[in-house]
Amino acid sequence: MRPTIPVLLAALLALAAGLPAGEADGRTKAREELRAIERQAAVLSRAFELVHEVVAPSVVSVRTRETVYNPWSPRAGAREVEVGEGSGFVIRSDTERSWILTNEHVVMERDRAGRSTPYDKLRVVLWDNREVDAEYVGYDQKTDLAVISIPVGGLPAVEWGDSDQVHVGQWVLALGYPLGIGYSASQGIVSATDRSTGIYASVGGFESFIQTDAAINPGNSGGPLVDIGGRIIGVNANIVSRTGSNIGLGFAIPSNLARRVAEDLLEFRQVRRAAVGVQLASLAPADAERAGLPKAPAVRIDQVIPLTPAAEAGVEPGDVLLTINGQRVQSLHHFRARVAAAPVDAEIVLGLWRGGKAVERRIKPITTEELQRRLDEAAARTRRLELAQFGLTLGEDDRSARLGLVVLAVAPGVDFLRVGDRVLRERALGDLRTLGDAEPLQRAREASLQVVQDGRTFWLTLRR
Repeated sequence: MRPTIPVLLAALLALAAGLPAGEADGRTKAREELRAIERQAAVLSRAFELVHEVVAPSVVSVRTRETVYNPWSPRAGAREVEVGEGSGFVIRSDTERSWILTNEHVVMERDRAGRSTPYDKLRVVLWDNREVDAEYVGYDQKTDLAVISIPVGGLPAVEWGDSDQVHVGQWVLALGYPLGIGYSASQGIVSATDRSTGIYASVGGFESFIQTDAAINPGNSGGPLVDIGGRIIGVNANIVSRTGSNIGLGFAIPSNLARRVAEDLLEFRQVRRAAVGVQLASLAPADAERAGLPKAPAVRIDQVIPLTPAAEAGVEPGDVLLTINGQRVQSLHHFRARVAAAPVDAEIVLGLWRGGKAVERRIKPITTEELQRRLDEAAARTRRLELAQFGLTLGEDDRSARLGLVVLAVAPGVDFLRVGDRVLRERALGDLRTLGDAEPLQRAREASLQVVQDGRTFWLTLRR
């Protein structure tokens, strides 16, 4: 039986009356919940505001200038042009001067040989828009850090944080002067730690970056990466992008390494690099599992250099690195950066895995200069083979049968090789375990060598 029209109209009126009431109740509840969340979110928003208020007065714009000449019109004379802009932040200030940390690539340019050379002039713009000329104090190409100073005192210096305590997911802000538009703050999280992009590989640099999705663009380089407490946990250094601008892949130098380098540059105008005297190799997950460790990538001691702190402390080839000063060793880059961040003469505690058991060794680092002196001393007692046409001298020692020949001397102008490197193979000759294996190279016009340097293996071609 079909319903009558009055019944249908009554049903439709009841439905129409009920819907707005239900929707209104839902919207009211949603609005109340939103207000409660807004009050909680306001606390986080206020924290971001306070970070800006505390840190921003320490952040500066660093501008580089060059003097250019018109070769077609000598009478026109010279003129200054701005060639770049980056960021920096105040790390120390007294009544007369202030010192600023920034990236080396912001304040130095590269010549054709890849050497760092200063720009003609540095100009710093302060938070209050004052502009002053700056002077070079020191720089370090391997960490991409530099310190400059300005004749202005009484500026607020930043507070350092502990980058070893940084964790994925925590809030951060990137402060600086991007793209020439002026001061800017961007917010994000720590996306990863111990990242390596290969950007410093050509100079044997140290990479154990903090990765963040906080916007880092050209001009942000040298600015601080700040935690929610207003402490500096990194120095914004580079990005990975197909466009040249931010896509959420920004990288910062950890504050512990940056602070260590900055303190040396302030005191000595150069870095006193810590060294322990080991060469490293990556350990595949399957090999780690066979050694009784979790099936994950690990780092193995490949060589212990005689007469070095590691040798004196009883570190042995084949040991697997578990921790350094209580921090888990995540990669070759991670270990190198931690040693580089360690003060010379301050004890380093290594946790090692040896023969199925955990052992601990305490090491007091020495400077790389002292390490080189000890290497030279050891080389003087080692059999040698001079390859004059390649500017190279190889030696044979008690580890050559396993680790190849050792580089004893390198002539000026020979790039990418250092004393103490090991040469494992020559592409045509095969393994180089004795000087006799390498003697045919004395008559060669070209040599393709497999080299181990700082735990990295690469091929290098030398020609007369």
